Amino acid sequence: MIEETVRFVLNDCELAKEIKRIREEYRSIVCYFGDDILQHRDSQTDIGKSNDFDFSIRRNIKDVVLRSFGRVEESMRVIEEYGKIINKDVSVKAKTIRFHLYALEKETINKLNKIIKSFGNDYGLYLILTNPNVGYQKLAEIAVDEGVCVIQLRDKSLDDNKLLRLAKELRGITQDSDTLFIVNDRVDIAILSEADGVHVGKNDISVSDIRKLSQRLIIGKSTHTLGQLKSVLSEYPDYVGIGPIFKTNTKKVPDKILGVYNAKIMMEYSNIPAVGIGGINDQNIEDVLNIGFRNFSIIKHINISENPKNAIRKINKLCRRYYDTKN
Repeated sequence: MIEETVRFVLNDCELAKEIKRIREEYRSIVCYFGDDILQHRDSQTDIGKSNDFDFSIRRNIKDVVLRSFGRVEESMRVIEEYGKIINKDVSVKAKTIRFHLYALEKETINKLNKIIKSFGNDYGLYLILTNPNVGYQKLAEIAVDEGVCVIQLRDKSLDDNKLLRLAKELRGITQDSDTLFIVNDRVDIAILSEADGVHVGKNDISVSDIRKLSQRLIIGKSTHTLGQLKSVLSEYPDYVGIGPIFKTNTKKVPDKILGVYNAKIMMEYSNIPAVGIGGINDQNIEDVLNIGFRNFSIIKHINISENPKNAIRKINKLCRRYYDTKN
């Protein structure tokens, strides 16, 4: 899996040569044990063939590569240790390969991170762009300049062509920055605009179906009750939205308000990054931070602002001051 990913995903000739060279070195170790080593394999009665031994979920190609490196590194460690009993040269060679693998793993994952991004647990402001007063492009530029970690395009009124054109423009603004670009609801627009991810509702297309269309997209799902959260977590998205925490008129048919108590219960239950959402502004942001959210979405408070730069700076300042008092 490692070599295939380097060749067909990264298209990195030099890295592929290094991995192939390690594969050849590994074969030289196996040759030491002779052809009769296969006779000692008993796959029918091997307790390791049960799936019960592997509970790890592979959400994307990067997860597969990480697990593959881990298995090879563990194998080298086993050969290294048992080689000390059988043959010192084999042990030394296995150790050399293992440390070479560590370096190649770091290089491979760093390169994958540039094309397959992940969602963090400590992003802070997740800014949703919906009919911003200063315009979509201007607010996106401000968000990037101010170091906002995530922006989401959410517009239910635009036709497909205009929405795709806008998404591509926002992708261009975030392209070489540290700001993730997420598209709301529309998986097709997210893929065509080369967005970093897509955010869908609880009853929208499933995570597994989205991954059939794209392995690289970050996938977020909205949840409004603990029951919904439990169901959504079984789909293995990259993050969940939890809300609305406070009253909001963002939706024509608003969901029932959770309140901080229920939001806290859901946030603590989630085993993946959670984003608090719904009516959050500079007056109640401390309440959101108090219940443990490290990621939070803001829509109206910033979108209607005549000076969104100051609004973003104020939110970030309130967050810094909150954490300073806790440390």
